[in-house]
Amino acid sequence: MTHPDGLFYQLIQDLAQGKGLPHLIWRLSQILNRPVLLTNSVHRVLVFHDPHNLNLDLDEFLCVPPVKTNEADFLSRSEHSLHHAQFTLNGQVFPFVYLPLLAGDYCLGYIFVLETYPAADSLKLKSLSAEDKETIFDASMPLLLCLKNSSEVSLRQEQYRDDFIRDILYNNYDSKAAIHEKAKSWGWNLQGSLLALVIDLPDRDFKTAREILPRLFNHSSPISAYINLQLVIILNINGLKKVKLKTALNNFINSFLDRLADHGKDRSSIGIGIGSGVPSITDLYKSYQEAKVAWELGKVFDHKNVCYFEEMGFLKFIFTQPARELEEFSQRVLGPLLEYDQAENTGLLDSLRVFIEYKCQIAECSKALYVHENTLRNRIKKIEQVTGFDLRRVDHMVNVYIALQVLNLGKDD
Repeated sequence: MTHPDGLFYQLIQDLAQGKGLPHLIWRLSQILNRPVLLTNSVHRVLVFHDPHNLNLDLDEFLCVPPVKTNEADFLSRSEHSLHHAQFTLNGQVFPFVYLPLLAGDYCLGYIFVLETYPAADSLKLKSLSAEDKETIFDASMPLLLCLKNSSEVSLRQEQYRDDFIRDILYNNYDSKAAIHEKAKSWGWNLQGSLLALVIDLPDRDFKTAREILPRLFNHSSPISAYINLQLVIILNINGLKKVKLKTALNNFINSFLDRLADHGKDRSSIGIGIGSGVPSITDLYKSYQEAKVAWELGKVFDHKNVCYFEEMGFLKFIFTQPARELEEFSQRVLGPLLEYDQAENTGLLDSLRVFIEYKCQIAECSKALYVHENTLRNRIKKIEQVTGFDLRRVDHMVNVYIALQVLNLGKDD
């Protein structure tokens, strides 16, 4: 049984007194007399304490191999729970042990402890003893409790902030001053020029995406929000000229995609739409709508994973028209088809969507719809009869495609 004066009880008392993760890691580091750090579930460093000031220049993220986590081993304080990793810093190899902090089947974070120091003459640091490992286990549960509490608080704050960003993007706010006052309380910089991105993740793992988002862009923290099954990122672009802005955006996006790939995400399946820069927060809704349009149009016309609205050519002029005019256009083009589907209980509109999605290729589209190619040809012929458009003509196809996208955007909103 753990002694009441031991580390476990000390850390529990610290928690009861409102002390957080930095203090707990400091206390563990002092007892072990070696560097200790704590990361979140995606290996982003949250807290680091080094009692010897070894100047370990660690990256923001620690690259460690994936490990199989087992709550039974964790709770039983089994040696199987301790894993080994090495980091090369300034040409020297530093060995660490690390312990996953598990709540059920979910890992909330990791404790990392330096095993030995490579320059043995400058620091007499012996390998971790059995007692040291017991000390790590003693600290694990209080650290897990603190991480869990921080995670729950963060989740509540995220939901509140997501609602705040949604109101901004849909022009639902009292005043510009009220926006800046609330943003300031969270340390957000929404002054000056801004830009919106939308990110589409097929697996909907937006928690991981938010946790690995780069912390800085143009000296300000990116702001993220989960809206309409997409991750929306708001960036402050004050002072960035057009050429430098494009370079900075590409670097930011590539860094983000690389991190997603490190966590098993398929880069080719991730889609990003980027709106134009706007002069103030009250215009941010425009950049957001442009980012959505850029992604939707880019999927078909550019076949790219990263799509800039500014590079959409004539299409961007079409989609900057007033929403009512776009809706009227969509109704003129697709209204007869919608009415026919409703009256005859058919799914011609869905067949049209799939037909365009598969680049008008009969063979691929028929497989996707699980119908014979001749059946699909008959459907296409009926669609042309009902709408009056010839889907072999580029100008007709562009009208139909734009009308479909307007319809889709209306559903998102």
